[in-house]
Formats: sequence, C-alpha cells, structure tokens
Amino acid sequence: MNNKNNSRRSGKKPFSILNFLIVFLSIVLAFSIIISIHILRDVESVSYDQEQYLYYRLSDGEYASLAERWYENGLGNENNPQVKNVLDYYAVGRYFEKAFLANAWEKAGNTAKAQKLRAQMEELEPQMGQFAAEKQKIEMFFEQ
Repeated sequence: MNNKNNSRRSGKKPFSILNFLIVFLSIVLAFSIIISIHILRDVESVSYDQEQYLYYRLSDGEYASLAERWYENGLGNENNPQVKNVLDYYAVGRYFEKAFLANAWEKAGNTAKAQKLRAQMEELEPQMGQFAAEKQKIEMFFEQ
C-alpha cells in the first residue's frame, strides 16, 4: 500500500509541473495579445485623430495651426504612411504661411522677398490636392 501512495505522489509532480507550465504560457500569451491589440489600436487611432484634427482646423479656417502641425509632424516625415495621408492639409498650412510672409514683406517694402515667397506658393498649389479651393480663401484673407 505504501508503494501505491508513493507512486501516486510521484505521479502528481510531473502533472503539477505541466499545469504550472501551461498556466505560465497562457498568461504570457494573454499579455502578448493584449499588448498587440493595444499597439494596433493606438496606431490606427493616431492616424484618424490627426486627420480629423486637421480637417476641423481647415474647416474653421485656422490655417496657421496646419502650418504648425507641419513643423511638428510632417517635416522630414513625408514618407511616413500616416503623414502621406495628410500632406494636402499640410500644403494648405504651408501655403498660408508663405502668403502671410509675402504679405508682410510687401507691406515692409521688400518686394524681392515677397516675389520669392509667391513663387514658393505657386509650387505648393498642386500639393494642396482636394483643398485647392482654399487658395482663394487665403488670398481673400490677406486682401482685407
């Protein structure tokens, strides 16, 4: 009888180690899945939130904030997929910035710098894509 009890006890040890191993690996797998979902959700939401933010700034005519975002996120990151989706927004912001500076230089009497900026504005026009109509709004803004 004693031998049967000993064999049962020794039989439980490998089973306990396997149980521990299964539980441990299950926990590791669960954490890996949770972290992966969190990372994927963050990547998608950043892109959507950024585009939505830029859309609202454009809709409100806050072109300067589009230029600001260009310097924060877009400059040097043109090949980033998230930035590629919003390059036309950034082009509007940069167009506004150039128009603002050109207007300031014209008022200061430095037409050479103003003409240089106007040439840069013309280069930005095709990059504005679907928002090309904003060009007229920006020009009207500075005519007032």
